[in-house]
Amino acid sequence: MSTISSACQSSASGHVDDNCSHGRQLYDSHVHEVQDFTQHDVAERLAAAKEQCRTHGVRFTPLREQIYMLVLQANKPVGAYDLITQLQQARLLDSDNEIDGAKNVAPPTVYRSLEFLLSEGLIHQLTSINAYVPCCHPRAQHTAAFLICDQCQRVQECSSLPVQEMISFAEKDIGFTVARSVIELSGRCQACL
Repeated sequence: MSTISSACQSSASGHVDDNCSHGRQLYDSHVHEVQDFTQHDVAERLAAAKEQCRTHGVRFTPLREQIYMLVLQANKPVGAYDLITQLQQARLLDSDNEIDGAKNVAPPTVYRSLEFLLSEGLIHQLTSINAYVPCCHPRAQHTAAFLICDQCQRVQECSSLPVQEMISFAEKDIGFTVARSVIELSGRCQACL
């Protein structure tokens, strides 16, 4: 077991991703924890996301920022309705609400924000459990597989060359254009064995 204290190694390129600074224990240089970020990590990710959106010429609205922050702060994959509940609770507590002053949060608004975060590569959707997790390498285009523990709900993102090779095979050898790929493996993590 190796530990990378200030940065995780990216997948196929082998470069160090400065944005993956959560310092988790890794079982392989291509396996990354996607949960339990520190407040410092969350602040860095939010700042990087704002800069990425500015560079891409898209708006990182207060609602998008708030949803991204909630996904980053979650200690397990978080579903859309969990996010809606958290947003509504935050709005009830915050009488000086900047985000349109409403107490109720419309599900379509949250889903649009999640789609935006997905399109910007900031989060991943785990379709088998209908939940969202932060991306370990939000600035790098990559294909990942997710290892999902059925017992503790821990999720690890596995970015490796073989995963990318499957996508390349589909595109180059078969002529299939991949719009989005999600590879999910369910079972028990190392801690739950």
